Amino acid sequence: MNFFKESPRTNETGDGGNPYLNGREEWLERYGSYISRAAQWRAVAFICLGIATVSMSGNVLQIMQSKIVPYIIEVDKLGNPSVTGRADEISAPSRRLIQAEIARVINDWRTVTADAELQKKMVTRLSFCTADGAKGLLKQWYTENNPYEIAKSGKLVHVEIKGLPLPVSAESYRVEWVETIRSHTGVLLDQQAYEATAAIQVLAPTSETVLLHNPGGIYITALSASKVIGAPATTKRETP
Repeated sequence: MNFFKESPRTNETGDGGNPYLNGREEWLERYGSYISRAAQWRAVAFICLGIATVSMSGNVLQIMQSKIVPYIIEVDKLGNPSVTGRADEISAPSRRLIQAEIARVINDWRTVTADAELQKKMVTRLSFCTADGAKGLLKQWYTENNPYEIAKSGKLVHVEIKGLPLPVSAESYRVEWVETIRSHTGVLLDQQAYEATAAIQVLAPTSETVLLHNPGGIYITALSASKVIGAPATTKRETP
């Protein structure tokens, strides 16, 4: 007689179910909330990253856009400048402003001073007020007539503009001036009259640096200068 009867096999869990499924359900009950919260945080992180990307893109676009507001500077009879209005709202600068700018370019170009810092400022201004052929002409001029070397040699050049430049066409002006050369002690060495024709072009400033040096956006694109032959340097000539 067999006293040890074989009992029917039952699941370890005692409920007759699949032990793997039961284990998975128990694992989800314990750790499912952690997984859900992690997924939520990942979603929040991606949303924040998207917002930051959009914000940075907007900032880059703002930086790339020009924020410079150019102004036209009117010059009175005494040569004092005054702001008259925005350049982007005015069709063209006044003739007086163009004349004053041409006179300033001639003065910065031909003056030789013992003040090296002032000389540097004049040369820098010229680079922002000339273009095309005029810029090439000045580059060649400074190669052959270095103002710093001329000042070291004992010569200083004073420029006197003989009246406002007069228009000879819609985009060209004629200007006359006298150059007085003296020694560092003030002794007169030479004096000569000159004249030049300058072609101009007006372009609105596109950067803060250009705005500071050339607020009117007036550029001299061509420049032709020569000595006035047969006329006393101190005598003002009539412009035809």
